[in-house]
Amino acid sequence: MEVKVLEKESDSLRIELPRTEETLLVPIVEALQAEEKVVEARYFMGHPYLDRPSLYLKTKGEKPTQVLKRVLKDLADTYGDALTDFDKKAEKVRP
Repeated sequence: MEVKVLEKESDSLRIELPRTEETLLVPIVEALQAEEKVVEARYFMGHPYLDRPSLYLKTKGEKPTQVLKRVLKDLADTYGDALTDFDKKAEKVRP
């Protein structure tokens, strides 16, 4: 996935994702908003054919890149566990 960093400050970060990845923004923003150090987390869709979706993150007391990396890792672990669990259970089901 090609992620573009649009702006990076000591307390804020704005990144852009490929058009086909906008569905990832909802769980990412929800997880970011649950973080104590996050002041603001939101996404922008823009025009569906002309703009790429972007994510804006503002933090207090911790670098936004650190918070985003932690949240992304947690989400990857959560969804990876779900996939592993599904694979185990799907093997037991006979058609």
